[in-house]
Order: sequence, then structure tokens, then C-alpha cells
Amino acid sequence: MKIKKTSLSFAFAACIALMSFSCTSTSTAEDDSLYEQNIDILKIKVPANGIDILKIKVPKNG
Repeated sequence: MKIKKTSLSFAFAACIALMSFSCTSTSTAEDDSLYEQNIDILKIKVPANGIDILKIKVPKNG
């Protein structure tokens, strides 16, 4: 009886795992759409004399 309960619980856990993996999206386009943000160009403030390239800080790893 103990083996039967153990195997039944293992089968139930396997069924739950398979169902959860099959429900995840495999499309990267769907995943990327969650992180897309619209930028309003009118809200970006640019100085009248332009942008000084020497003052732009770029990270070393970027």
C-alpha cells in the first residue's frame, strides 16, 4: 500500500510538472512585448546648442 501511495504521488507530481511546462510561452516575441515601453519624443529635453559628446558617460561593459 505504501508503494502504491508513493507511486501515485509521484505520478501526480509529474502530471503537474508537465502541465506547468506546457503552459509557458515559447515565443520570444511575446516575452519581449512585456518589456517594450513607448518613449514620448516631446518629453526628451535636448540643449539648444546640441549634445556634447565628451560629456556622455558610457559604462565600461556597455
